[in-house]
Amino acid sequence: MAMLGFAEFLTTTPSGITQDWVDELRGVGWDDADVVDIVHVVALFNYMCRIADGLGVDLDTDRGWEDQVDRLSFKDDTPPKVFGKIAPTPKTTAA
Repeated sequence: MAMLGFAEFLTTTPSGITQDWVDELRGVGWDDADVVDIVHVVALFNYMCRIADGLGVDLDTDRGWEDQVDRLSFKDDTPPKVFGKIAPTPKTTAA
């Protein structure tokens, strides 16, 4: 779960990643090489999504798994999206 939270935050708020995030991953067993791999996979996925979106590529949404979503064990009891003890820093706007 820590890795998924990190990946989501990296995707939505890349400039908000700090050493605390890496320390949090280390605290649950990920090592530095794992963190590098996580960042590479997230970056590649996001890159490919931006390319597809930028070129207007329509992806096939009927892949045959949609009916299995209700069987996900964590579907209804997923906690709020907070990564460990670290909460996202609210963005401020210049006055």
